[in-house]
Amino acid sequence: MEKPSLMDAAGWMALPIGIMWSASFLCTMYGTERPLLSMLSTALGIISIYMLYKQLTNYRRQYPSVSWLHILRLSFVTCLLAGLLTDAAQYAYFLLLDNGRLLTLLGTALQSEEYRQAWQQMMPEANLEEVQKMIQAMTVRDIMLQLAIYNAFLALPTSLLAARPVKKPSSSAPLREEGNEGVKNREL
Repeated sequence: MEKPSLMDAAGWMALPIGIMWSASFLCTMYGTERPLLSMLSTALGIISIYMLYKQLTNYRRQYPSVSWLHILRLSFVTCLLAGLLTDAAQYAYFLLLDNGRLLTLLGTALQSEEYRQAWQQMMPEANLEEVQKMIQAMTVRDIMLQLAIYNAFLALPTSLLAARPVKKPSSSAPLREEGNEGVKNREL
């Protein structure tokens, strides 16, 4: 069986991962009022890494001659493509569903005293009013640029988490099938 190109394999692997990441994003956006959705968001992110690991393991079983570096590249490209799918879902959300909800939540959070104190401790030189004006002036394009960069940066550690435990298929499986005669013949 001929091995598919890296982009072909990554494309079909990225679809379920991207759908899970998009669902995780939507759960995060609506999880501020519903803690159960916030927990579901985290669970979907963790399950997506496990799903990618299983896809990579199955790929390596099907094509045992591929190196671990090929698996890592495949994992990285898959994560980048899943990130692009997530970017599209995020863009659709901000364009059609958000209606300024995120910026309103951020503005409200910036006005709470606890948040102001935490902000002053982390960044004492920053002017909180300027940050608040900057956040309120953000457009969908600005938000999407930040999210696209975040998704691209997140691709490498995620791909490493999924690809790291992928092992080469064991070559001892044919020995067990051959029985004792096959083992003796190989030793000679």
